[in-house]
Amino acid sequence: MTAMPEEPSIVRDNVREAFAALEVMPGFRAELVDEEIIVTPPPDGRHETVVVAVDDWVRDVHGLRLHRNLTLISPEGEYVPDGIAAPKGAFAGREWHSKPDGVLMVLEVTSGRKGAERDRGSKRRGYAAADIPLYLLIDRLDGKATIYSEPRGGDYAHSTSAALGDDLAIPEPLEGVLPTCGF
Repeated sequence: MTAMPEEPSIVRDNVREAFAALEVMPGFRAELVDEEIIVTPPPDGRHETVVVAVDDWVRDVHGLRLHRNLTLISPEGEYVPDGIAAPKGAFAGREWHSKPDGVLMVLEVTSGRKGAERDRGSKRRGYAAADIPLYLLIDRLDGKATIYSEPRGGDYAHSTSAALGDDLAIPEPLEGVLPTCGF
């Protein structure tokens, strides 16, 4: 039996070129996940409520900003997290997509079943591969908040979860307690 040839790099390059050239309608986001272009519609009100609550916590407790609508380049793909915790000015002078230099945490809030699967798997591994210290997943479908930490070998070595409505302990570099009562 002969082995199937590996996908030619030209195909991967063409997908990346198509992704870079994609113009999306306002409010929609395009991401490159597992060599597939994913276009996501604008979030609903509950989703935005969670993002704003995390934004308030990041700003009030740590003096950071929760940046939105920026694409982070990972060895695994190009992602638009729901929030990117980084110091004010961390993205000044950068293009709309960049390496995650200076990023302390990324936030994803699940919406649909398929998106939740990507958030729990491919995107989690992609953020770890990019060496982002913390990944906060607010999983509305499973009713829990999970913080992933210690990126190693393309995944996170540690995670802690709490039911939505309970407090979630966040480790360094954003050590503190995130209340999820409003999620």
